[in-house]
Amino acid sequence: MSNKKWFFFSFSVPARLQGFRVKIWRKLNAMGAVQIKNSVYVLPVNEQIQEQLVWMGKETDEQGGESLVIANGALLNMTDSQIAASFTKARDEDFRDLGEEIRAVLAGADSQERVITLRKLEKRLDTLRAIDFFPSGKGASLQKMLDEAQQAPVEGHAVVPQADAALYCQKNWVTRANPYVDRLASFWLVKRFIDPAPRIVFLQESAPVPAGPDIVSFDMAKADFTHVGGLITFEVLVVAFGLAAQVPQRMCEVIKAIDLEELDAAPVETHGVKRMLDGLVAANTDDYARTEQALAFFDTLLASYTPTALTGA
Repeated sequence: MSNKKWFFFSFSVPARLQGFRVKIWRKLNAMGAVQIKNSVYVLPVNEQIQEQLVWMGKETDEQGGESLVIANGALLNMTDSQIAASFTKARDEDFRDLGEEIRAVLAGADSQERVITLRKLEKRLDTLRAIDFFPSGKGASLQKMLDEAQQAPVEGHAVVPQADAALYCQKNWVTRANPYVDRLASFWLVKRFIDPAPRIVFLQESAPVPAGPDIVSFDMAKADFTHVGGLITFEVLVVAFGLAAQVPQRMCEVIKAIDLEELDAAPVETHGVKRMLDGLVAANTDDYARTEQALAFFDTLLASYTPTALTGA
């Protein structure tokens, strides 16, 4: 008698719909489905998977194919443990391939590219672990490997020094003109958490950086606060002023992905955030007006990551 509840999904489409067949196959793989007995796919029962399978079946039928979704099913000639072992084997093969890529990166030269590549690989690991329904421990081992690699200092990269916000009040924050995501987000961070009464100054590309006790430069060459190793200026400010508790890591990831144009492995909302930001930039050609509008923009983005916003309470 089976104790585990499973979804079984089977589909067929006319030969002329080969592209649609591949589309469904990719969706099933992304969900973590395991193929058994030729054209039958199996997944553990949960509400989200059920909704996806129902929609896939409906889409298949509308395309002129045929689909079958069986809920809470059991196989008479295959035990629950055998089915579970099929899932474990499939994910372990994925983890093995990803592990080879991680080790190849770690064996390479230390560089900013290594930091960026490891971050992309961690996104892929997160995706795999989300569909590792019957873990063997290989996913956790890879996570530990990545955590240790990312915490290790990279040769030739400076450590971010700690800064006291009390020493950065009522300053002139100087940066280059035509600000985009990193400069805009960095000044928002300054105004909201570091210097409540800052003044921003924009310099043209060829203009020298002024000197003086009231000048703080950021996000440009040899600035007081700029990129360090694999960190963008926004992240450097978060680390330097100890703002990790106020600024969610996911928000940092979105801003960083936009700044470095690494959208493929970015959080799912990154494309939408970038599009809204691009609209803000296009609507405000004046640097000061753009910066003022960006304050409200990043206030809203931060609010979207609060528990209240996420739960809809």
